[in-house]
Amino acid sequence: MSTKLMLEARDTFESREFYIKAEASIKRNNYHDALKLLEQALKISPENPVYLSTMGVCESMMGDPEKGYRLCRMALQFAGNKRVPMLYVNYGRVLLERGERMKARDQFMKAYKLDNTNAPAALELSRMGVRKRPVLALLGRNHPLNVYLGKLRHRMKEKRAADLKK
Repeated sequence: MSTKLMLEARDTFESREFYIKAEASIKRNNYHDALKLLEQALKISPENPVYLSTMGVCESMMGDPEKGYRLCRMALQFAGNKRVPMLYVNYGRVLLERGERMKARDQFMKAYKLDNTNAPAALELSRMGVRKRPVLALLGRNHPLNVYLGKLRHRMKEKRAADLKK
């Protein structure tokens, strides 16, 4: 495991095995099974923040982003002053489920700054995409004129693309 925190005393071989199986279930979008495995891992290592934040992602993906949010916040508290990139990635995923894109991006950036080889953080950032520059750079991105002109630019590009397909 690349997560240093998982090698501490609060982690055991048995709990790590449950976690690895849970990660495999998550990759198959089987959050229900992953949740059961994480519950077993947490029975063995109750204060492991990585397990707790991963459980938060599962709860969020299963339709309860508020519970996922609370679990991820608790995981960050358990970690204390230790900075574990995976905690920030998981927290960002939960924030995305809650519709808080800017906060989620901040969390992915925190993870990426802690470890610039962190593949999950880089993947989430690339999924979010890159925002286009504001039409009028002098005005802020959220200025009504920039918002209107940005929507207009987007419609014109869509129309141009549709005309090319004809």
